[in-house]
Amino acid sequence: MDVSKLRAPSPRSAENQVGIAELYGECLAEEQNSAKLDLGKLKLLLARGWFLSEPLFEPPPTVDESSAIDKKTDLKIRKQLWRAAKYRRILDLLRKQTNREGRLFLVACWLSQEKVCEPEAIVGVEVLRRLARKTLGFLSPSDFHHADRVRSWLPYFKKLLADFRIHKGTGSELVELGYDKAAVWAAGRKRSAIPAACEWLADCRDSNSSADALTLQNAYSRVYGSKRRSVHKANVYH
Repeated sequence: MDVSKLRAPSPRSAENQVGIAELYGECLAEEQNSAKLDLGKLKLLLARGWFLSEPLFEPPPTVDESSAIDKKTDLKIRKQLWRAAKYRRILDLLRKQTNREGRLFLVACWLSQEKVCEPEAIVGVEVLRRLARKTLGFLSPSDFHHADRVRSWLPYFKKLLADFRIHKGTGSELVELGYDKAAVWAAGRKRSAIPAACEWLADCRDSNSSADALTLQNAYSRVYGSKRRSVHKANVYH
């Protein structure tokens, strides 16, 4: 008998397995919940995120350890300069934006980021709904379903790929850590979270899936892709 098999797992290994199993469960629950989302509400949230969430200003300054003067004084001065720069920035943006609706969206972004009010209080819910219909009308319910399935599993595959780098691509060690064997295989083939998740969902986890990996990946790109967001945002602000 191989006595090494009788050894209890080290505390670190056991903790890692619990963490991976918990993450798997969280992603599975997220996937199941995504199937229950109201499509109209989801489009509204997407439109809000696409057009009203991009930061308008640089982040606030932090303590500069290399400052030649008192650090508190230095930070106070730089914060005052930062606030003045924000004021000049918003004025400049509003001057350049000649479209009335574009200006409303800029003000909505500004006040939302300053935690004054929600964007809908400025542009109105109906404007966002109209924008959602205009910009997301080309997307079908199946697009959203496929995209949200992929998005639900990205945290799992991002962690898996990070552990792949730590263990130098040793798949057997990752399975021992508690990862799904088929997920490890998909991650080893693709080495990127989105295509790995798509391949696993289509070919490994659900052999009866009506959507292949390419369909899943294209749906994710159409719904959540950064290029799509930038195109829509350009259409609104110009």
